[in-house]
Amino acid sequence: MARPARTLTTGERVLQVLQLVVERQPGISVKELAAELGVSLSTAYHLVHTLTAAGYVVLEPHRCLRPGPALYRLSDQLLGSRLRPTELEPVASQISEMTGCRSYLAVWSDRDVEVIYIHGRRGVRELPGLRRGFRGAAHALALGKLLLVDRRLEEWPDYLQQERLPRFTPTTIESPYQLQDELREVRASGVAFDREEYALGSACIAVPLVREDGGVAVALGISVPVRRFAAESELLVGLLRRVASAACLSRSDFPVLLADTAKNTRMH
Repeated sequence: MARPARTLTTGERVLQVLQLVVERQPGISVKELAAELGVSLSTAYHLVHTLTAAGYVVLEPHRCLRPGPALYRLSDQLLGSRLRPTELEPVASQISEMTGCRSYLAVWSDRDVEVIYIHGRRGVRELPGLRRGFRGAAHALALGKLLLVDRRLEEWPDYLQQERLPRFTPTTIESPYQLQDELREVRASGVAFDREEYALGSACIAVPLVREDGGVAVALGISVPVRRFAAESELLVGLLRRVASAACLSRSDFPVLLADTAKNTRMH
């Protein structure tokens, strides 16, 4: 007599949901989740609502799922400071306060760019979908371009190994050759730009926070409306570079250097 197939327990399904939500960044829909698990849509929603209530999953508009804050807290405890250099968070917070822009910190993790910190007041322009833990779109984000510069092609994510790169807006770089040309400019200038390549109406600037050995450890970036970018890009680049230079000095110097910069440069 054939042995009946074992039915997955609720606990096993919960673990599968968490794994799929993490692996399918920047997002997976509830409908796609149901298909992957082989369950009804109502069962998938029950699992999602359970995890949402506990803070492990966030249900975004259009029923898109992303990792929640509770999952990130667990990740922090497991990884320690490897992917979240908390000593640099005041740098991003200060640049946000000085410019009135939303600021971001990102690192290179497991063959892709990963956003590890975001600071900005409510109502300040933000890049849609970019939250802590966001991964992907390295070719369309200033943060990603900056972190791609020193990476060999085999270290790039699979979506950048294609003949045509994923498109987010009409101005997104789709050609690998065009991306290589832009990365050469980034390497030469030490600053990366996103000109409505990830989201229409938004431009971004990113500069490196350099390790003691000279490598780029963290990318620091801001997002601004395109009109402000056109009018103030040189000023914003200069300010970002000054703050990044201060961050590359002794950590004990941060508060003094940032306070001095903030006192002498206030843009809003």
